[in-house]
Amino acid sequence: MHIRTFRAASLQDALEEIRNQMGTDASVLHTRQVRDGWMGWLGRTYVEVTAGLRGVDDAKTPDDSIPQADAEVPVTVPIRSGYMQAEPTFPGPFEGFREQLIDAGVSPKTALRWLKSTESFTVGLGDSINEPWMDHLQRSIARELRIGGPIRTQPGAKHIVALVGPTGVGKTTTIAKLAAGFRIQERRRVGLVTIDTFRIAAVQQLEAYAEIMDLPMEVVENPSQMQPAIERLGDVDLVLLDTAGRSPSSDARIDQLVELLRMAQPDETHLVMAATSSSSTIQSVLKGFAPAHPTAAILTKLDEATSTAGVLSAITASDDFAGIPLSYLTNGQQVPDDIQVASAEPLLSRLLPGSFVTNQMEAA
Repeated sequence: MHIRTFRAASLQDALEEIRNQMGTDASVLHTRQVRDGWMGWLGRTYVEVTAGLRGVDDAKTPDDSIPQADAEVPVTVPIRSGYMQAEPTFPGPFEGFREQLIDAGVSPKTALRWLKSTESFTVGLGDSINEPWMDHLQRSIARELRIGGPIRTQPGAKHIVALVGPTGVGKTTTIAKLAAGFRIQERRRVGLVTIDTFRIAAVQQLEAYAEIMDLPMEVVENPSQMQPAIERLGDVDLVLLDTAGRSPSSDARIDQLVELLRMAQPDETHLVMAATSSSSTIQSVLKGFAPAHPTAAILTKLDEATSTAGVLSAITASDDFAGIPLSYLTNGQQVPDDIQVASAEPLLSRLLPGSFVTNQMEAA
């Protein structure tokens, strides 16, 4: 068998080069990611593919003078135009992580991307790997996670922030936590506006919070009332808009929300989602609320999430999605304590069941 090794920027490029130089009868014997540079640092990552082409004499008794293929029996994959590479195998720990990630709701494509990135990272470390494999996986995912930072206000400059999202994710409670944090800790003048008139209890709940914290509050029922309501709040530093929960699949309700936001002209729009949601649910929410042009996302109910792998797979950056920046995380119902500025560690520590680590989250 004639054996050659090809190196390219991507697997598809390597397969194309193999087809051009060895023909369509060649077979893939082995693939791996490699990195150049000193000890793998400051270098580029390549895909290295070893391919073989069986000759007409290969069926006969081999001549000892002719180099043979490795003694181990390789899994050969014929090179055909348009053929996608067979699913690769990883070192022992990685193979187990792939199964766990998929079981936790991560798509096979995303799990493969994360593990290939992790493998590339560990190859660059050479023999100096002393940390658990999970740490390397978490670092690889963290590189795709976007952290946007908290809401920032200036005294005397009215800053309008809207919270949008589906029903049941905790928008009203999150509004109360943010209001308390800015009112008590940041010493800002805060005003509240609710347009959640679909649920009377939601209005009463926010009114109770406003009364306790001595905050002005307005109720808006239609777009024409929005600007006058904001003006009636007076000279506040921060306006927090609480919106009604909407199904991301209801185009009419989303259109109503967009019109209300158009009249409010918020400086920021935060999409509130539950960390307990599946990857497919998060993707549906991101798509459904895209017309509202969210600038950041808040993940709630982190304390109830036994695994965050599915959620992270939906919000992290990939080839076809820029990712959405995270602003805050919440982990309970206590106002104002159970909220913190978003960071990677609380999410990654809950990546998979069994990797759960209890974190004492500081108030924002």
